[in-house]
Formats: sequence, C-alpha cells, structure tokens
Amino acid sequence: MDTLDKGPCLPQNVFLYTVASFQEVDCGLLVIAAGWRLFMRILADIFTGVRLIFAAFIVYAGLEHGVQAFGAVAAIFLLGWTLDTLDGHLARADTRRPPSWLGHHEREVDAVMVVAGFVYLTLIGVVPAWLSIGYLALSTLLLIRFRSKAVLTLLEAPLVILMVATAFFVEPLWGWLYVAWGIAAVIMDRRRLKVRVGILWDDAQRLRHRLASGDAESTEKI
Repeated sequence: MDTLDKGPCLPQNVFLYTVASFQEVDCGLLVIAAGWRLFMRILADIFTGVRLIFAAFIVYAGLEHGVQAFGAVAAIFLLGWTLDTLDGHLARADTRRPPSWLGHHEREVDAVMVVAGFVYLTLIGVVPAWLSIGYLALSTLLLIRFRSKAVLTLLEAPLVILMVATAFFVEPLWGWLYVAWGIAAVIMDRRRLKVRVGILWDDAQRLRHRLASGDAESTEKI
C-alpha cells in the first residue's frame, strides 16, 4: 500500500523539485550577474581615481625631474587616456545603480589630468608661466560663466594638441604613439565617439539658446 500511495505522487514531486532547482540556479545566476556588474562599477571608479594620482605624479615629475621625465609623463598620459576609454564601458555595465561620486565627476577628473599636463609643459619651459596662468584663469572664468561641457572641451583641445606636438619635438616616438592611439581609438570606439559628439553638440545648442535668450533679455531691458 505504501508503494502504491507514493507512486502517483512521484511525478509531481520530481516536477516540483526540478522547478525549485531551476529557480535556485536562476537566483544564483542573478546574484553572480549583480556581483559582476558591481565589480565593473568599482573597477571603473578605480580607473577614474587612478587618473587623479596620475595628475599628481605629472606635476611632481615636472617639479623634480623636468624634461628628463617627459617619456614617463607621455606614457602616463597614454595610459590615462586608455583608462578613460575603458572606464566608460565598465560603468555602463551596471545601469541599474546611479553613478558614484567619481563616476558623476569623471569629466572633471579628465580635465584635471589635462591641466596637469599643461602645468608640466609650463614647468619644463615649453609654455611661458604668464601665458599658462592667463589661460587657466580665463578658462576658469569661462567655465564658471557658462558651465558647459562644450566649452570645457574647446578649452581642453589646445592643451591636448600642445602635448602631442611637444612629444614630436622632445621624443618623436611618443608623438607617433599618440597619433596611432588616436586612430585606433576612433576605429575601435567609434560608437562611443558618436555618442560623445552628440552630447557635445546638444550641449553647444543649449548654450547657444541660453546666450540668445540672454541677449534678448538684455535688449528688452535697454
């Protein structure tokens, strides 16, 4: 009788056990996926924070070693650009959480590294001190006034170009490596480049409308 009683229940028990097993597997996979996304986000923040350390080292190299450290500074710049490219992809792996403080200020971290390179060029005599101070002061005023990513990019561009041009004169190999890296980045990361260009274009349009509305208000007051 016991065998006959258990027989009809056996298929149902097997089915429920199989369903429960699949649910446990699904839960385990979800936990692993969530942990992996969190790891990617933390790694992205580490890459962003490391660039601040790079910026400090670049200024230190200019103060202590001058032009003799140009090769090391050029390598750090190239590594910093690479980490900048990677951390964007890593951060987008976890879209469910809001960005961390470092992730939210990633653009400012990039600017700090670019400015550090400009300071280095000033310390080794490529840029006159008065010109460096004047450019940084004017850039600060413009950013305070407009608070625009498009303006920030326009102000950064000459500094990046100056670093690349200096590399061709001081250590040409690094100049060619910069050019090769830029071409490779455009080819391999062209989708993100299009997104960035689109963001900058939208920001520039908002700035233009803001300035236009400001001019209109000024005219009305007159």
